[in-house]
Amino acid sequence: MKLKKALTVANIVNQKIERLPFEGEFYEAFSQPQNRGVWFVWGGSGSGKSTFIMQLAKEIAKHESVHYNPLEEETDDAEFIERTELVQMVDVEDKFKAQTYPMEEFDAFLSKQRSAKVGIIDSGVYFFKNFEEYLQFKRKHRNKILIITGHAQGSQPRSELEKSIMYDAKMKIFVSGYLASCKGRTIGPNGGQFIIWKEGYEKVNGTNSE
Repeated sequence: MKLKKALTVANIVNQKIERLPFEGEFYEAFSQPQNRGVWFVWGGSGSGKSTFIMQLAKEIAKHESVHYNPLEEETDDAEFIERTELVQMVDVEDKFKAQTYPMEEFDAFLSKQRSAKVGIIDSGVYFFKNFEEYLQFKRKHRNKILIITGHAQGSQPRSELEKSIMYDAKMKIFVSGYLASCKGRTIGPNGGQFIIWKEGYEKVNGTNSE
């Protein structure tokens, strides 16, 4: 077995790192994360998680091609259509596509040349049978950004699979009360806080900007 060459300090520090050129509110919350690796986003029902995922997809689609793989709903569901319109995904229509694929088909899709740089898996428990399957998928697509959603029990992921994915992910984002809080490795100047819907956030938290 041929071993990989061990890297010197110069080899390590001279490697080129490509980052997502986030600006504005996304930069303030998440800085400029590396353009590969796993994001895990979890939250309860009615927390604003689905809207945040679409907002995140739009921001990334300004720079990279994104494929949204909805597994808990269909692309012709009223809620999915309305969310697409609400976030004005038409602004990035050349870089954004959506279709539901089971794991084997999505694996094949992402393996194609010139396939989407970013794959959104909504949600992880509908897609992976176990953590080992997740690890194999992640390793195979190590140069992609994989955004995986999960459910919450309190402030923690609900299932053991979701907890394991959260611990492994580079970017960990908990959504509650229309606020996305980053607990990952790249946090922006404002401490990793992104308000998804201002009016809803203020109502939940009893604040008023006036």
